[in-house]
Amino acid sequence: MVRISGISKHAGTHIDMGIQWDSYISAATSKLSRLAFAEAKSKLGTAPVSAERMQAAGLLEHLNFDAARPVIIGDMGLLVPLCANNERYVVLYRLDRGDALAQRMTVSCQERDVDACEYIDAFFFFLVKELDIPLPPRVTKDDVRARISKAKNGALINFDDAINFHGSFFAWKIGESTSFSYFVELLTWQVDGQHCIGFSDDNPAYGIDRIKNSIPGISVLDLRQLCRTAVKPIAIATDKKVHQASVFLPMPDQLGKALLGISPSRDELVFGPGGGICFKFVQDGSKFLALSLRNFHDFEVRSILSALTEIGVNEVSFEHAHFLSFVFTHGQYLDVSREHLSHPEELENGLDVKDVFSCTLEDVVSVYEDVRIFELSQASVSSPFAVLCHLAARFKTARSPFVPAEIIDVSRSLLSLQNAPYENIYLSLSASHWKHAFIEIYRVIEGLYYFGWMHGLKQTFGGNDTEYDLYLKLQDQLSWRYKEKASIAKLFEIVPRNVLADHDPVGIKSLSDRFEKQTDIAVMNRFAHLIYSIRNSNVHQGEAEDGPPIEVSADCWPKLTCCLFLIVEHLYSVYQAGMPRLPTSQASGSP
Repeated sequence: MVRISGISKHAGTHIDMGIQWDSYISAATSKLSRLAFAEAKSKLGTAPVSAERMQAAGLLEHLNFDAARPVIIGDMGLLVPLCANNERYVVLYRLDRGDALAQRMTVSCQERDVDACEYIDAFFFFLVKELDIPLPPRVTKDDVRARISKAKNGALINFDDAINFHGSFFAWKIGESTSFSYFVELLTWQVDGQHCIGFSDDNPAYGIDRIKNSIPGISVLDLRQLCRTAVKPIAIATDKKVHQASVFLPMPDQLGKALLGISPSRDELVFGPGGGICFKFVQDGSKFLALSLRNFHDFEVRSILSALTEIGVNEVSFEHAHFLSFVFTHGQYLDVSREHLSHPEELENGLDVKDVFSCTLEDVVSVYEDVRIFELSQASVSSPFAVLCHLAARFKTARSPFVPAEIIDVSRSLLSLQNAPYENIYLSLSASHWKHAFIEIYRVIEGLYYFGWMHGLKQTFGGNDTEYDLYLKLQDQLSWRYKEKASIAKLFEIVPRNVLADHDPVGIKSLSDRFEKQTDIAVMNRFAHLIYSIRNSNVHQGEAEDGPPIEVSADCWPKLTCCLFLIVEHLYSVYQAGMPRLPTSQASGSP
């Protein structure tokens, strides 16, 4: 049994003895040893290398993952950012080998004016130790045994052969100004000069989960999953089981741009009534909005674009990079178009969908739902909720079909006011049931529980603080909290009954027998308690604390909901300065 390898044999002379070379040599040769010797307890070492290589390999002691950049996994290998002290490196591992690949790497290095590392030994050791680098399927037992020699102390293999059996390894030293995206296309390059992303059922895992668990903050971008996500809706629509796929990229630089240059919001994702998505993203420091037109008819598109232009939301060109980025981030919410869903046989024949599937990226994009891109720098409103509110107030397909005209009219008035509660308005207008529409606009009322009390304080003591500022100060300094039931009654006190003239509470059938007194103040007070009770019975299971639930008939839900819209519109228009300020994400359009 050999005790030290060709590398570690010279360690004392050329490199720091702090490196545990035995463990690295074992990682480099263990798979080769198992393949060559099967169950035999033979240990495989490596033949000596030059002193110059030994010294270069000393970099291994300082190498670590560069968590500032993502590890990128492709169908053909890995792109791994590493760092050592204050220097940064990019390492490319590919399963394949060949002169064409080596030549491509040389040309790429020249095109990007980056320095290729002369020796990749340290980077190879790091990857085979930290990750699970498999032997490619083409490597056979006979191939390995043919490269093993018998030495006095055991079996040895040339170090370059040990590397080559695992695949191809390339490393570049890069500066701060070098874009990591430059190297992404080297992962997708094919021998025929084309670029593609792909997946198969037997793709290796590379031990990436272990790395993600042990290094907080490191990110991993899996191009195989990107391809799988892009192809999945096509497979589902055609009822096919796709076990292997390749999607060819006509402009390979678009992939790097998609992964590293476009940042879609993962949190503020809003859905239209038909399932179409809307979200913000940042590209080159500017803010944009992506909007699926799945909800709309073709004849409406021009009017929709015109309506968005009116509020400064201007359409810009849709690129393949956008599609790739959106599929990577929100792919589970994107689908093929309704037209192709209606004619799956045409989709199947047009793309030749089968078990082993290949197509171009243009083919994939052409069958997906229509997603448009809008620039937000000139927009008067920029949050997805605000934009969708404006569309819902103008287009029936942008809201629930049961919303009556009177609520739409009030909504339009609300949207013209500063700090309008866009999120609640939109969620109410797009709700799937009247109960949900009612609850969403009621949440605006909840956000105003403070106002009745603070308005009274301001009238009594004066001062320059708004009602909202007073509330924040009392909350911060005195930990003041309101009681909900008393607060809604206090709030409704300052709303004149004639604000609800179109749907006077006493005339609403489900409530009409619950008003003992008919004076305006008594009606608004009683109405506040009834609204609070209806809210509780629809939010909480079981009987409400203040008695049995109020049964609201189908024809009364829109009237009740409209009443809340009218109250909100009155408060926001008359007492605009004292209303809550929008969260930063809605006010400024931050992603």
